[in-house]
Parts: sequence; C-alpha cells; structure tokens
Amino acid sequence: MRRWGGDGDGRRQPPARSRPRRPVAALTAVVATVAALALALGGCATAADGPVGPRFVTPPLIHYTSVLWPVPLQLVGGEPGSRLRITATLTDGRGTWRSSATYTVPAGGMLDLATARPQLAPFAEPDSVGLFWSLDGPELSGTALATHWMHDTLPVTLAAFDADRLVASRTFDLQGLADDLRPHTLYTRDLEGAGTSRFPRETHEDQPVAQFWKATSQERPITPAVLMFDDPAPGASAAFAAPLLARFGASVLVLPVSSAPDGVRASSVVDSTTVEHALAWLAAQQGIDARDVFVYGTGVSEPLALWAATRFPTRVHGLFAAGGAPQLLCLPSGSTAPAFEDGAGLPCRVGPGPDSASSVIPLGGVDGPVVLACGGRDTVLASACSGQAALAAARGRRAGDSIQNAPRAGHAVTVPPGLPVALPRGRPGAPAGSGADAQATEQARVAFWNAVAQIVLRATRS
Repeated sequence: MRRWGGDGDGRRQPPARSRPRRPVAALTAVVATVAALALALGGCATAADGPVGPRFVTPPLIHYTSVLWPVPLQLVGGEPGSRLRITATLTDGRGTWRSSATYTVPAGGMLDLATARPQLAPFAEPDSVGLFWSLDGPELSGTALATHWMHDTLPVTLAAFDADRLVASRTFDLQGLADDLRPHTLYTRDLEGAGTSRFPRETHEDQPVAQFWKATSQERPITPAVLMFDDPAPGASAAFAAPLLARFGASVLVLPVSSAPDGVRASSVVDSTTVEHALAWLAAQQGIDARDVFVYGTGVSEPLALWAATRFPTRVHGLFAAGGAPQLLCLPSGSTAPAFEDGAGLPCRVGPGPDSASSVIPLGGVDGPVVLACGGRDTVLASACSGQAALAAARGRRAGDSIQNAPRAGHAVTVPPGLPVALPRGRPGAPAGSGADAQATEQARVAFWNAVAQIVLRATRS
C-alpha cells in the first residue's frame, strides 16, 4: 500500500488574487477526501480473515491511523438476537487502555457499528469508531502524550464476546499521524532577512522563534500555509494540530505561546515584528502561495490569532479559531498585553467578557473564510460561545465562513478526531446541564476539522 511521503509595515499589498478559484465540492465529498488523507497511513484493513464465522470487516483499501474519522466497521456472521460485548484493548510499554460497548445483533446477523445504538457504553449514539476514541487508560502528559498518540504505531484489538465466549477478534495497527513528520526549528537569524522591521532589541539572534512543518502534498507544487499560534493545552498543541494541517496539504509555521495556569490567558508576549517576519518568511518560501496564508489559534492563543488577522489584513487570507476569548486578555500580572506593536503593549482586558459586537476584535478586514468553534459546556472558559457569537455578529454573515456552537461539547473541540485525549468523562445520557459529553465533543472535533479541511483543500486545488 502506498504511504505518505516526505517530508515593518505589514500592510504591503500582496499580489492580486487574480486566479480563479474552483468551487468546493459538497461537504460529503470533502469529508471523504479528508478521510482518505487521514486514513491512508496505517496497515491495510482487509475485509476478513476467513470466509465464514463472525468477523470484523471494513471496506477494501481502508487504512486506519490513530487519527480516526468515522468509517464503516461491521461485525458480520453474528447470531441474530444475541447480545455481544465488544471490547477494545490497547497495551504497550506505557500501559493499557480499554473501552467496551454492548450491542444486540440484528436479524440479518450483521452488526453495523455506524448505525447500531450501543448499550452499556461510554457513548450513547451509534459511532463506528466510538470504541477507539473512548479508550480509557493511563494519563500521559507533555512529550509522552504526543509521542504516544501521534508518532507510535498502536495495536488496538477489538474482541466480541457472547457471555464469556469469544466469537470474533481483530487487531488494528493505528499508525500515528505524525510518525514520519518532524518540524524544522527556525531561529531569529532565519527570519531576520524577511520583513522590513527590526526585531525587538531583547531578541537574541540565536534564539529559536518558530517551528516549521512542511506540507506533505507531493502532487501540488504550490501549497497554502498556516501561521499557528500554539495552544499548549493537551491534544490541542502544535504537536497534534500541525501534522494534521500538513496532511491536508498546508505548510505550518508555529509561533510558541505559553499559558497561564487558568488555561484562559497567555503568559508570554508576541511582538508584531515577529509576526511580520514570520509572514514574510512564509511568502518567500518556494512552493508556498502567499495569497493563501491562514492564521490559527485556539484556547489561550485565539486572541493572538484574531489580532494577527486584523493587524496584517493584506497578508492573511483566512482564520481558524476556537475555544478562546474574543479580546486580548492581559497576562497574569493584570497590566501587560500578550501582543505588542512598535514595542508597546496593546490595550487588554484583565478577564474575559462581557461580549458584544462592539467589544471584540473586529474581523471585517479578513477577506477569506473564517472558522469559529466552541463547546457550550466549556468549563475552562464558560463564555467561549458567547465570545464566538459576538465575533460572528461583528463580522456579519459571509459566504465560506463556518460558525460552530456545539451545545454539549467541552473545551477541547480542536483536538484531532479519534484521539482519546482531553475528552470529558461524564456519564453518557446524563441529564442536560450536568456536564460536557465526550461523544458531543468528539463530534464537534469532526465538524471543526471538516470545516478547516474544506478550506485548506480548496486552497490546494486552486
């Protein structure tokens, strides 16, 4: 099977957007393309181990990776009316993760996990990959978390039991989305030739200032790019999001951002000069289309992405943001802004809200598509959805935008789909208002990344 290969002013007018843009296919077609991109990384999933007997099957040529988009998964040859407990088990050097769900086999003997409603499961609605993203096990952090879920190949065994009798079993090797990708560290000296302004005096020329992930597309010589303000939250950081964007066909330049303990405010400062040099460096790279540069920021970094999009409107085409405040929030000291222009800190709020169209960072100057998302049961930033609504109201309705409010989802709506990372562990079917729901959060992740993928794929095909 074929595997992925390889690898001053800020208001200068860019080259004219003269080339025609092809219309985007229907969302279902885009989702299928995205699924092919995200799934073509693991070992082949053949239809069956044998011609008879209960067995797990998937369509021919479907591949699995640790980033799982919903794809068909069925158990065929089951005894009609029997009640099966299906377990998922992952064991490696870091520990053991498990999940399970009970199903009743339909009259035809074929159990379709995409349409069958589970019983006694950590998810309430039909989900063909629910047993993968609901795996529960050791809590990893930092580098170990990203290495495990994004770089390692993980054997997950599905087993079906009728009472204590094993009736079917199959192991899926989930290959991490970033297993063959590594970022390139950029230093001040790498960016100093780009842009027209001088770096702040305190910036040392040998200081690492960014990481660059090269787009993996081998068929498109010219690719879009994403300037990412890193969200250090588990699963939402550049170690997770940047490889996914690279798989979609976008080159990604990541600027580091540190988080305050509350997970709402940044604890580090970004200067407009650094952003200007980063955008100029991207525009100067062979193979990157300067007309299709997007900014990305979630959680503590969303305000920085909003600010950058409005500070450099002629260099930024679109915006992806979620789960953060719609205004610049002061650092924990309460007096310093996380964004500086011309060496001076910008006005900032000590805390988020109240949110209104007149109080948020204006996005009217962003001429391309905007994706905004939030979880209605965000316990990190309770006002996340009111903030996104205020941003959308101030911008006005525009073709190509995607404004997403997932009422039952939690904070971490931008973790790549399929990962059992940063999901709320509430009881499925719990009363409304009792907390965020894991399956709703997973569905919000799919919706967010589908919207982002649609935009990036359109840019790569233009």
